[in-house]
Amino acid sequence: MKINHEKKVIIIVVIISLATLAVIFGIIWPTINYIKNLERDTTSLRSYLEKKYEHTKNIRTSKQQIEEIGTTVNQYSDYLFFHGDELRLITLLENLAAKNKVTQKIDNSNLDKITGDTVNISITLTGDYTNILEYLYSLEKENYFLNVEHLQISSAYSPQNNNSDATIMNLDLTLYVNKH
Repeated sequence: MKINHEKKVIIIVVIISLATLAVIFGIIWPTINYIKNLERDTTSLRSYLEKKYEHTKNIRTSKQQIEEIGTTVNQYSDYLFFHGDELRLITLLENLAAKNKVTQKIDNSNLDKITGDTVNISITLTGDYTNILEYLYSLEKENYFLNVEHLQISSAYSPQNNNSDATIMNLDLTLYVNKH
């Protein structure tokens, strides 16, 4: 069989084209798909690792905050009222009254029979208005966590005492008791 030169060239071009197509679809196309899948997996892995890194950072920050909170909470015991501190509390109140030049009378308290989580104290103070405010300010600066439940300030002026600054303050306080 005799093939002319033109047909030979066409057959060679067809064979080369088929070989090129086979290389493109057999090697290059799967490689491109593999690279795309690898890129998608890499992006997914990077996102996963970034999330894990953020989570780890949050855990470290949380652990540090827990340690700081623990240190702060340990310092609170200095500010809590404990059973047995009754004399210390009464002495503190008396010293504040003397320091601020006011007369103090504890009207009511449950210091002698603490049954719940709180100590309730009712105090009446008599003195000059500014001294009573100083007493209140000094009480606020003390180390106990005090709740002022009721505060009433009224004038104690009368023609007999002739002091226009004379003031009476009724004060109801609550302290939380630490049972440990």
